[in-house]
Amino acid sequence: MTEQMKAYSVRDKNSACATVVFAESSTKARFIAMHTDCCENVPYIDICAKRMPMLDKYYHGKKEMDWYDDTDRIAMVKDGGFWCFEVSECPNCPAKQYCEVAE
Repeated sequence: MTEQMKAYSVRDKNSACATVVFAESSTKARFIAMHTDCCENVPYIDICAKRMPMLDKYYHGKKEMDWYDDTDRIAMVKDGGFWCFEVSECPNCPAKQYCEVAE
């Protein structure tokens, strides 16, 4: 029996960049993060993984949610509290109605 994939917000502890990955544990989430654009050149020791159970339901076989996919972005903003780095993106963001920063 395989373990259920769980959502983790992963980030470089020295940066504001974050993404959501799915893994069986926080340890595995940190390893997966090392292969994302967000943490690609970040040492394992500098990656933080925070459990995001509200995003578990969005696991559909991919290891990482895609910020550039409208459906994933809406989920990340609405249920995960994510926002765009640049406020200039707000007018065209598909998740602006759910974003606390855009208000």
